[in-house]
Amino acid sequence: MADLIILPGLGLSTPRELRDCANTDEFEILVACLQRRRKSGATLAGVCSGLYAVGRAGLLDGQRATCPWWLEPFFQQEFPRAKISAQDMILDQGHLITGGAAFFQIDLMLHLVERFVGQAVFEDCRRYLMADQRPSQGPYVSVSALIAADPQLQKAELFVRRNIGSTLTIPDLAAASGLGARTFSRRLKTKANLTPIGFLQDLRISEAIRVAQTSQSTTEEIAHHVGYSDASALRRLIARKMGRGLDSFRQ
Repeated sequence: MADLIILPGLGLSTPRELRDCANTDEFEILVACLQRRRKSGATLAGVCSGLYAVGRAGLLDGQRATCPWWLEPFFQQEFPRAKISAQDMILDQGHLITGGAAFFQIDLMLHLVERFVGQAVFEDCRRYLMADQRPSQGPYVSVSALIAADPQLQKAELFVRRNIGSTLTIPDLAAASGLGARTFSRRLKTKANLTPIGFLQDLRISEAIRVAQTSQSTTEEIAHHVGYSDASALRRLIARKMGRGLDSFRQ
């Protein structure tokens, strides 16, 4: 009996593809196998769309887990009893280890080497693969991709980008989208798992990083450009959301 089950991605990337796959006999067999192996005490390690099978098996319930950032809103809806956080690269809960997107298979395998073999072998493998350690998915999240299928939310995004240095309120964003404030908030939660404030912050962070990478502007100048009068507030926000400082994006 296997002690460790490694579940790679299923080659699927959209909620519709995952739901269609879940209606097949093969998927039901996979789900039943995961349930049996977990009952036998096996450790499950999965990444990307493969985590959908783990969730359908009920094995994410009550657990902290990560997933690909673009599937986070879908996973939040499908598995409300799970504690999904797409900010994390790898989450190890002992019997359940989860990772994000396709390249996270490398991160997951390195994590398993470190856990089951040791730090020395992990470090050798990491160097051979030239795989840098990344603390967060934050730098890779694209708000534009999450709302690409919603024209009204795209209007709000365009409004923010055109007025990035101005003081903006939730009613301003809702009006730009053509929605009421409550409907705007619900739509953002459904499509991107974001609050209006989180939506505004993510767009300002994205612009701050772009300016840092393409200019010699100081942090104070960048903060003013994206609507913050206090550079320290921008620094704290980027460190919390991205897991690294703004200056690191200049390199």
